[in-house]
Amino acid sequence: MTEIKLETLKDLIQCQESPCVSIYMSTKAVHKGEFKKLEIEFKNLLQEVEEKLEENWDFKQRDVDKFLNQAYTLAADSAFWQEQNEGLAVFISPDRFEHYKLAVDTYDKSHVSYSFNLKQLIAELKDNQQYYLLALSPNHSQLYLADRNKIEEVNVEEMPANIKEFLNLDEEAAEKYQSVNTAGGSSVFHGQGAASDDDNEDLIHYLKEIDRVINRELKDSNNYLVVAADDSVFSLYKNINNYDNLLAANLSGNSRQMNKKELLQNSWQIVEPHLHDYLNKDKERYLELQATEKTASNLEDIVEAAHYSKIDILFLNKRAEKAGVFVEDENEIKTMGNNKDYDLYNFSAVETLVNGGEVYPLDSEEMPVESDIAAIFRY
Repeated sequence: MTEIKLETLKDLIQCQESPCVSIYMSTKAVHKGEFKKLEIEFKNLLQEVEEKLEENWDFKQRDVDKFLNQAYTLAADSAFWQEQNEGLAVFISPDRFEHYKLAVDTYDKSHVSYSFNLKQLIAELKDNQQYYLLALSPNHSQLYLADRNKIEEVNVEEMPANIKEFLNLDEEAAEKYQSVNTAGGSSVFHGQGAASDDDNEDLIHYLKEIDRVINRELKDSNNYLVVAADDSVFSLYKNINNYDNLLAANLSGNSRQMNKKELLQNSWQIVEPHLHDYLNKDKERYLELQATEKTASNLEDIVEAAHYSKIDILFLNKRAEKAGVFVEDENEIKTMGNNKDYDLYNFSAVETLVNGGEVYPLDSEEMPVESDIAAIFRY
């Protein structure tokens, strides 16, 4: 499944050839084996697109057939519908055809405009955030990159594979670090009795080196880090750690006894409650600034601010739409009543993203105020 990254959005924003068709569709029916239903629903959305191309873009039937040829080929691919996840996004223009399986459910909608409609794709980016998982014990260390649906190993240069290699120990000396998990998730060192102060110093030295390497590897990342380790090792590592986004809860137990599927499922349960930490902080910030000129909840003001790179944080109802155009010379919105109109909510989101702002597409009940759009300005 192709991962949705900020670069994916920015690439789609660069679409120069119109018309640009955006199709979103829920594919949750795949979990019930309703593959034919998905095919029919997708063809219905293509029919909507056909009508818009004919009515607003003066397409003849032969133009429609050529333009949507790859989409109809996809619709007829029974294997494709058996491999879906929660949602599907398809983007079509004269020079591109791309589709993405989404990890987060979406709602059925088709758009035809001069640019792609990306509100629901931005929502996917927010709700399926990547995070790092560090499997950690004296006998094994491995960094993973994961999200809601997948996990993959990250090869980190200079990362100690285990304490034996790091300290260049012989088998007898390394034996004391062989640990087993008790019911309470703590380490029991055996082979030469309880761990001595020197042993703990060696373990701390090993953990400090891992922390140094991890911080170098993740220095440009804001992603969460979850540690899979028994409780005593995690307690030591937590006190050593210098990575800002380490989560306070660890995945307790022996990570070497968990397969990748178990690591993913168990670590996601730790990460998921934190997905909206940044959103909640930005909501609080909005409410603190609400009585000042640094916020707005009026579409017209926000569209203008987005155009002039003024928006720092944008909240919008992902289902809200309003057709129109922003006329720069007059600094106002006009409705043209033809294919020059575009979705002003999408326009605000895209302009904010392009200019380095943060965008939160939300359900209506998640909005910080009773409005379909709200923004915090940079100045």
